[in-house]
Amino acid sequence: MSVIYVKEQGSHIRKAGERIEIIKQNQKLLSFPISNIDGISIIGNVQISTQALTYLMENGVDVSLFSYSGRYIGQAMADSSKNIFLRFSQYDTYQNMEKRLDMAKTIVFNKIENQINVVREYRYKDGFSPKKEIEKMRKLQGSLTSCKTSNEILGAEGMCSNLYFSCFSHMINCQFEFRGRNRRPPRDPINVILSLGYTFLTREVCSVLEAESFEVYLGFLYGIRYGRKSLALDIVEEFRQPVVDRFVIRSFNKRILNEFDFEMEDERVILNEEGFRKFCRNFEKWMLGGEGGTGKNFRQIIKQQASDLKKAIQNKEPYHPYRWEGTNEICD
Repeated sequence: MSVIYVKEQGSHIRKAGERIEIIKQNQKLLSFPISNIDGISIIGNVQISTQALTYLMENGVDVSLFSYSGRYIGQAMADSSKNIFLRFSQYDTYQNMEKRLDMAKTIVFNKIENQINVVREYRYKDGFSPKKEIEKMRKLQGSLTSCKTSNEILGAEGMCSNLYFSCFSHMINCQFEFRGRNRRPPRDPINVILSLGYTFLTREVCSVLEAESFEVYLGFLYGIRYGRKSLALDIVEEFRQPVVDRFVIRSFNKRILNEFDFEMEDERVILNEEGFRKFCRNFEKWMLGGEGGTGKNFRQIIKQQASDLKKAIQNKEPYHPYRWEGTNEICD
């Protein structure tokens, strides 16, 4: 199942019989049935008719809205959250501090393991060795067992992420420099694509969790904050390195994205229209590509993890996040 990205400014999405059409100035740009569509992402100034929106929602196709620069705004989807018993179990797990902390530790432990696996997988060309960074990350990973609060767990996660991104900077082999994470707004092309990739990933995860009837505003690691879909952020952690970070390394090192895909706007770096098309096209291919001999693509793996989380919470069993073990591929 795929996602259709619509960013042709001034275009219009409408229903035509059993198909969806995208038109602009009376010219048909695209026409497709919805049988193999998971969702439609609308970016910027794109209109959609009520008939098309109703048809899509009735057939379980989510419609996501993004600003022109790629900021996630919201989503239209059918009312599928009917499993109140799952939510009761989720609330019970959250209210039990021991179980909540165990879940938070599991999420962060697994994230650090994925970070270490990505760092070890890469063949560095500048003579850099990540041995010391990996040793420090292992110590921080081991310290999770003694953490008593979510803030302590997040503190260990933050220190590991700093170490990880210090290695990540040596994985980038292109005309752009990466000197660590920055955001709101990102100030270099690599951070632009990292942030955009995390945004797209979060939307994917959130859609799957909502379809399973989870309370997405109630997380175990990120807890509760007004307006924040904390459970989605929890689950995103197990996919940041396997899905987004590896995609970013590949996109820049293979010159899929280059200097002609970015421009400055109000002292910030943004993707231009052609760059955004490249990103959407290649990110979709990445999401649908087979992953590491599992026989599944990332979109299928995300759905499987949501199903596993549902069973774990309902049956009061441990949850096992997605562990990326490496694929013996070279990410340069």
